[in-house]
Amino acid sequence: MEMSKKELPIKFTLVHIEEKQFASFENALEKESPIEQEIGFGFGVDIEQQVIGVTMDFMLSKQKSPLLKQMLSCYYKIEPQDFETQLKKEDAVVLPCGFARHLAMITTGTARGVLFANTKNTPFNQFIIGLVNVDKMFTEDIHIKL
Repeated sequence: MEMSKKELPIKFTLVHIEEKQFASFENALEKESPIEQEIGFGFGVDIEQQVIGVTMDFMLSKQKSPLLKQMLSCYYKIEPQDFETQLKKEDAVVLPCGFARHLAMITTGTARGVLFANTKNTPFNQFIIGLVNVDKMFTEDIHIKL
C-alpha cells in the first residue's frame, strides 16, 4: 500500500476480534437469482485504552431477501507514542486515509476467515465476501469525534 509522504507508519496490534452478529437464511438458498453484496464499515475509539475499533457489516441477499449476514469488529491497540502524536487531536481522533484503509482490509480478511469457519460443512460455505475496493470506499481521513 502506498502511503503519502506525510503519513508515518503507525504501530499497532490486533488485540481482540468480536463477532457481533452472524445469521444464515435457508429460505433464500432456493431462489434462483443473482446474489447482491452490501458492505459497510464503522470506526470507533477507546481513548483510555488507545484502541481503535473497526466494524464490518456484511450482507449477501437474493431479491432483497437476506442470505448471509455478518457483523464483526476488530480492535487495534495503537502504540501509545503513535496514538498521542499521530492520531489524537483536540476534539477528535483522526485516522489517516491510508491507515484506515489498512485496518479495514485486515478486518475484511478476518471477516472472511470467520465466515469460512461459521459456514464450514454447510450449504453456505460456497459463499464468500467478494472483493472490497477500500481505495474507493475511503478517500479521506476518518474523523472520530470525542
